[in-house]
Amino acid sequence: MSTAGIEKSSRPLRILQITSTAVGGSWFHDQVRGLAELGNEVCAVLPREGPLAHQLRGVRGVRVEIIPFGLSRRIRQLPGLMAAQWRLMKFVREYKPDVIHSHLIIAMLAARVASAAYRPALVVSQVPGLVHLRMAPFRILERLSLRRDDLVLGSCRAIARRYQAMGARSVAVSYYGCHVHRFDPAAPPDAFRREFGLTDDTPAVGMVAYMYPSKLREFRQVGVKGHEVFIDAVPLILRQYPEARFFVVGDELVGDGEYRRELECRAARLGVADRIRFTGFRSDISSVMAGLDVLVNPSMDESACYTVVEALLMRKGVVATDVGGLPDTVQHGHTGLLIPPADPPALAQAVNVLLADPAARLRMADRGRELALRQFDITDTVGQVNELYHQALAARGRRGLLRRESPA
Repeated sequence: MSTAGIEKSSRPLRILQITSTAVGGSWFHDQVRGLAELGNEVCAVLPREGPLAHQLRGVRGVRVEIIPFGLSRRIRQLPGLMAAQWRLMKFVREYKPDVIHSHLIIAMLAARVASAAYRPALVVSQVPGLVHLRMAPFRILERLSLRRDDLVLGSCRAIARRYQAMGARSVAVSYYGCHVHRFDPAAPPDAFRREFGLTDDTPAVGMVAYMYPSKLREFRQVGVKGHEVFIDAVPLILRQYPEARFFVVGDELVGDGEYRRELECRAARLGVADRIRFTGFRSDISSVMAGLDVLVNPSMDESACYTVVEALLMRKGVVATDVGGLPDTVQHGHTGLLIPPADPPALAQAVNVLLADPAARLRMADRGRELALRQFDITDTVGQVNELYHQALAARGRRGLLRRESPA
């Protein structure tokens, strides 16, 4: 989809973008920036200061507001949160946005309540994942408030289908895009491989993901991102490729480090602590990807996944679980290999297949890069979001006109 026609034919909008995270959130940052670059007036609302707010303040044409909205089961925090929600409603009433677009469940709930302060605004929720629907309080609140949305954007086909089944009034698929041309598949692997003492022919397999400790019953044995599955697969891969090396890239997004320590202990118990490097957070993801032969994503619940898209853009072999939005990017046997969730032997077998046939791995990676360039270019995804705004606003205007013209 080209944005050229959109820029010429669509009036600039006043857009409120709301998210409930203050760290990470590159997907939010890139969308906010892209909408501002299309000439819209964009204000980003975040619950607290942090790296994301700092980055957004550096974007031309973007206003940043910090309003500490949220939810809590602690009674003593309720007065402050109610005051913050009232402040958000007051801000919405004064700002008079054309669009209120929220991301992540807490922001979605807060935005739906706040939208009552300015009824003309188009209310849009963009859903990056489905983990919140596993929690009864969020599931109930979501069903009770969902009809307030004019439009729900699923960040993959599975999410869109789920919300359509839940009764959302209007649903579309809209991927979170990225700057696809920032990832050069010709980038040399030397820097990363030399850092860790790898020779040119040492198989390197990695997982790039934040670590999310969870108290949910479904994720007590295997975390949301499936780090345990990757670690458990390492001894099985080593049987066929004893020289292989493995990398866990990323750290806890929130927490005190206990979950990471548990994962490191797990590797030690399996006798592979010397084969797995826990690198912690890395800002040089392109360099990391360049140094890997295969990237794995054993997530238990996932959307289309930035790191998988990045791996495909870097023309790497990819193994991912057949859950959520991963099949949108990893098409089995075509752009990568899909496996069942929580299945270390299946993960090991798929990795071994890719390591055994570099030519087939490269063919899949070439097709994966073509798909990623076509489907996740931030210019196109932002253009689509902008067009969806205008289509929904126009449809609402037509409905309003029909209501006004209908006989009493």
